Amino acid sequence: FNSSLPLNEPFVLKDRVPVQPGRIVNMDLTANPGLKFVLMSFDEGTGLSEHAAPGEALLFGLDGTGVIGYEGQDHLMHAGENFKFAAGGRHKVYADGPFTMTLLMELPEQA
Repeated sequence: FNSSLPLNEPFVLKDRVPVQPGRIVNMDLTANPGLKFVLMSFDEGTGLSEHAAPGEALLFGLDGTGVIGYEGQDHLMHAGENFKFAAGGRHKVYADGPFTMTLLMELPEQA
C-alpha cells in the first residue's frame, strides 16, 4: 500500500487527493502485477478521454458527481455509487463538478 496513507488511525480516503483547479490528481493506493487501485480527483470540466480497460475494473464514487461514458452511453455517477467495466470496455470519465473516485482494476498477465 502507499506509504503516505495513515497507519493505525481512521482517515478519509477522498481527502488524500484534494481537487485542484483545472487538474486531475491521482495517487496509486496499491499496485501489483495483477491489480491496481488508484484514487483520483477531477476538477469541474476535466476528464479522461475515451480508452479501453485492459482488464475488468470497478469504480467507486467517493465525492461529487461525474459522468461515466461507457460504450457510447453516458451515466451520471454520484458519491456512494459504483460502476463496473468489462475488460476491453470503451469508457471515459468527465467531471461536471468536483469529483473524487477510486478505480480498482485487474491487470491481465503480460505475455
